[in-house]
Amino acid sequence: MIIASTTICSGASAATATATMTNTVTISNNCSISTLGFTTTYDPIVANATTNQDVTASVTTTCTIGASPVITLGQGANANTGSTDAIPLRRLSSGGGTPVFLNYSLFSDSGRTVTWGNTVATAPAAVTATGSATPITIYARVPSGQSVKAATYTDTVVATVTF
Repeated sequence: MIIASTTICSGASAATATATMTNTVTISNNCSISTLGFTTTYDPIVANATTNQDVTASVTTTCTIGASPVITLGQGANANTGSTDAIPLRRLSSGGGTPVFLNYSLFSDSGRTVTWGNTVATAPAAVTATGSATPITIYARVPSGQSVKAATYTDTVVATVTF
């Protein structure tokens, strides 16, 4: 006896469903800032002969592309009476019990005519944010005509980047 078996397949096809996936990355404006102050030797005898001591320092920012960073410089830890954020009267101090002060200024231009203060109005033009480190020169001057004792004079100025 022969038994036959028959399998019948229906015309079934695989079913599919789809969905869309939305991926989002948000990049916020961000900046970092670092500074490199100046170190110099000031000779009051030569300086009394009307020779300014001109030196440079730098501030470096790294900001997200599209940010509009503005760098301001504080008055310093030893600001003189009458100093303001717009017109800082900066001084270096000899420290100690009775400190002696040495006046100096920070400028945004090489001609040392535009004082760099702690307001947007006194800051140099906004830095171009490239996503890479951008150094900016700070032009410093210890003016002539200051009669001071031998010592090491220091000041601390806060650099701020607003973006």
